[in-house]
Amino acid sequence: MRPLLGACLSACLVLCGACTALPPPEPATHLDQRSGVTLTVVDKPLVFARERRDIAANVRDYITLVAVERDVAGKFTLALIAYRWSTIDERVNDESLAGNRKLVILADGRDVRPQPLAEVPIELQSDPRLLPPAVPKFTTIAYAIDAATLAYIAASEQLSAFYEDAAQPLSFALWSDQRDALARFARDRP
Repeated sequence: MRPLLGACLSACLVLCGACTALPPPEPATHLDQRSGVTLTVVDKPLVFARERRDIAANVRDYITLVAVERDVAGKFTLALIAYRWSTIDERVNDESLAGNRKLVILADGRDVRPQPLAEVPIELQSDPRLLPPAVPKFTTIAYAIDAATLAYIAASEQLSAFYEDAAQPLSFALWSDQRDALARFARDRP
C-alpha cells in the first residue's frame, strides 16, 4: 500500500510541476491602423550600453534593437529597429543621438552591418508596441535584415555594437541580454 501511495504522490507532483511551467512568451502581432501593415514584434529587445564615466558617474548611451516582421499584403520583410538614447543631459553630451546610421553589430568576432532604410516606414514609428525606450528623447533608424542574420546574432556568444560613423565609435556592450527572445522570433521567420 505504501509503495502505491508513494508512486501516486510522485505522479501528482510531476503533473503539478508540469502545469505550473509556462511556455516562453511569443512575438506579438498587431495591425498598424495608419498603414494597414501587419507587424510581428520580438517580445523583448536587445539593449546595448556604453558607459560614459568621462561625463559623470552612472550615465550611459544606449542602443535598443527590436526585430520586426512586416506583412504588406502577403509580402513579408524583416526590419531591425535601432533606438539610440542616453541618460546623459543633452547640454553636456558631446555626441548627438541623431547623426549616426552605420550600425555595426559584432557577433562572435564577425561584423554584421545591416543596411539602413532610406526612411523609417510610418508603421515603424511612434508606437509603444514596437518597444521604444521609456525616455522622452530618442532617435529611430530602421534597418533591412534577414532571418539567418537574426538567428546568427541570437546564437552568438559575444555581442557588442557601435556606430561606424560616430564621432567616437566606441563599443556598446550587451546590457539586457534577450537573445532567447530573438532566437524564438528568428526561428519562425522564413
